[in-house]
Amino acid sequence: MKRIAVLLIPFVFAGCASMSSPQQAAYMQMPPGSEGKSMAPAKMKSAGSMPFKDKAGYSQWKFDAQQAQLTKGRQVKPKVIYQGYLKLRVKRVLAAADDIIAITEKAGGYVESLTARVVVVRIPAKSFESIMDQMAAVGQLLDRHVKALDVTAQFTDLNARLRIAKQAQARLLALLKQVQDVEERLRILKELKRLSEEIESMESTRATLQNLIDYFVITIEFEPVNESNREVVHQSPFPWIQRLAAHLSTITEGKNDIHMDVPAGFVLFDKDDVFRAQAADTTTIRAGRVDNEPLGDGDFWARAVQHEMEGRDEELIESGKAGSLNIRIFRNRDAPLRYYLVGVFAKKDKLYVVEVFSPNQAAYTRHKDDVKKALDSFRVE
Repeated sequence: MKRIAVLLIPFVFAGCASMSSPQQAAYMQMPPGSEGKSMAPAKMKSAGSMPFKDKAGYSQWKFDAQQAQLTKGRQVKPKVIYQGYLKLRVKRVLAAADDIIAITEKAGGYVESLTARVVVVRIPAKSFESIMDQMAAVGQLLDRHVKALDVTAQFTDLNARLRIAKQAQARLLALLKQVQDVEERLRILKELKRLSEEIESMESTRATLQNLIDYFVITIEFEPVNESNREVVHQSPFPWIQRLAAHLSTITEGKNDIHMDVPAGFVLFDKDDVFRAQAADTTTIRAGRVDNEPLGDGDFWARAVQHEMEGRDEELIESGKAGSLNIRIFRNRDAPLRYYLVGVFAKKDKLYVVEVFSPNQAAYTRHKDDVKKALDSFRVE
């Protein structure tokens, strides 16, 4: 049995290395509960590689994921996330906000964020279209758009990876009961710890994804009638900075250049046309690219962003560095609080911008440390 353990451990720790011995292959193919039975080499089947991250394993769980979508000969209903946006001209902002809140609560939804001009609500999926129509009638409709993201494959693949990780964990636990060698036991325990962390992260991500599938997001922005003819005065001369908004994606280029370790519990949307990761409480990390024109470094552009936000009466609460990014963190001055982080990184003639929207104080506190780690990992190619 010790010989089997010695053969098995190296490829388990590698996570994606190929299996070269029939003993290893047979162990991975053993049905649950058979780990303690005899494994005579003459009866063992050959296998290509461990079903984790290698090509053979990926193909296997990808096949399983596709099969899982079929139930009694019919495809499982697609899982789609909708995000709506409304801009309304209203006579009285407070009264309009009250109307939006009443519509939301009647539909079984809830308010995620509420500031002087912006309300972010979560609506049960089945009520989305009718609720959008009701909310649009609260004022004069200036803008309306909806983004739909099909996350069926992403959700199914996540379930498949989670299932395989749990199977590997169960097999390692069974092996641990049989191994007596201290060194081998320590190596198995180390791998079990890594797997447990991976499983916890995937379960958190799946819960977030399910929450976003069950409750869609609608962002409502108000424009008071008495200000409809008044132009907003921006302090910054740079158009991309003028367009920055805590609750909206305004930078759409550069998704494929950007790499970041997304925090546990956040979902990075594979099929979105922008780099965007979101938590269940609608805390959102966005990133994109603009032209570095005029040519400036990260400090120059961070100061330029700060200058614009000060003109909007945003309170600067933190400035500094997060990895390669020069960052500024702002919050609105009215209650309840909303937080908005902007980070910039200059690379030759390109400027990369990272934004983090935190809908309220609790969300900001909850994710602050994990978001900082994600920003530290930011890199471009």
